[in-house]
Amino acid sequence: MIRAFITDWGSVLMRTVDVRPRGAWERRLGLAPGDLADLFFRSGAWDRAQRGEATLDEVWADVARRLGLQDGEVAALKQDFWAGDRLDEELVALIRELRERGLRTALLSNHPSNLPDLLRRVGVEDVFDEVVVSALEGIAKPDPALYRRALERLGVAPEEAVFVDDQRANIEAARHLGIVSIRFRGVRHLRRALAAAGLPVEVPPLQPIANPRAVIFDWGGVFSPLTFFRRTAEWEQRLGLEEGTLERVLWGREWKLLEIGALSPEAFDEHVARGLGLPDRQAVHRFYQDYYAGVHLDQRVVEGVRALRRRYRVALLTNAFPGHAEGVAERYGFDPRAEFDLYVNSAEVGLAKPDPAIYRYTLDRLGVAPEETVFLDDLVRNTDAARLMGIHALVFTDAETALEDLAALLGHPVL
Repeated sequence: MIRAFITDWGSVLMRTVDVRPRGAWERRLGLAPGDLADLFFRSGAWDRAQRGEATLDEVWADVARRLGLQDGEVAALKQDFWAGDRLDEELVALIRELRERGLRTALLSNHPSNLPDLLRRVGVEDVFDEVVVSALEGIAKPDPALYRRALERLGVAPEEAVFVDDQRANIEAARHLGIVSIRFRGVRHLRRALAAAGLPVEVPPLQPIANPRAVIFDWGGVFSPLTFFRRTAEWEQRLGLEEGTLERVLWGREWKLLEIGALSPEAFDEHVARGLGLPDRQAVHRFYQDYYAGVHLDQRVVEGVRALRRRYRVALLTNAFPGHAEGVAERYGFDPRAEFDLYVNSAEVGLAKPDPAIYRYTLDRLGVAPEETVFLDDLVRNTDAARLMGIHALVFTDAETALEDLAALLGHPVL
């Protein structure tokens, strides 16, 4: 029986919904999209702050030094850096609902020591029975000791708790302890997962939108399930790499440059070769073939698109690489340029989700308004950005659920 609910803070309860304030600074400083967040959150100073070995002011001092900023600029950057963050009020309401049903609640976060003050500022300090902050404990997720402290303070056994987090490593660590663990994919998915775990949680029905005219799909994680992530640890062992290397090399700064057309595929392959210790581009391509061998095309989503085109404008909006459409057509016999009314590849337009500009570009090309559009993506940050513009957005978790939710919004079955 589930007696406690434990949740993460950053990228779960508090998320960066609007990237434009950070984007303005990145353009001003000559940085690539996403560089500011990486400079801050992937720094040694931030790691130390999460363990209580540095203050938040020291993290900002490190950022200022690395960017060559003066005091006045740092103050302005601090304000803008957090300006796009939003508290998920729907999730707050769900946690309050769980407390009313008798569950104990806890916040378990890798965060500097200022988090309790932040909770008071945003008015959610009363939502949790316990607040466990890595900086105040001197240890951080995924260290099992931090989970055990949360469980002890809640007075529950591992199997009596549900844990919600956005990071795979943190989820796996909690699951290994016997905690019921749910990767955060939005509140609707969370409600379904909690109900499946036996909690009396309802999933509110979706209401049809007034005048739907277009449906926009993401590619990776929607048409093509991201099963290769399951093999990451295996491949890091095979290549003799430290944990986290593969994700950093394949999806780090160079990928972000590739997906906006600012880095060539050849240069990206050379970066991968260096990062993984492979001898040349031929070896890199053999690695790609093996690592992505299990990737397949979900025919249910394909059938859905083909059915929808009879009634709506249908687009594909993907953060991808040059030659993506041609590669998909060659591998699957499914040509995105022919199967959709509009194909938008970030590398071809020089913009990437969650930048509002790429959504606006897609809407303009389709000739539709945001409120006439439904968007499906597997990443919460991309659906957050779409909702901010007034688009009806669904977090894609699996084909069956997504097509059911899409049918509810459109007011008729998809297939």
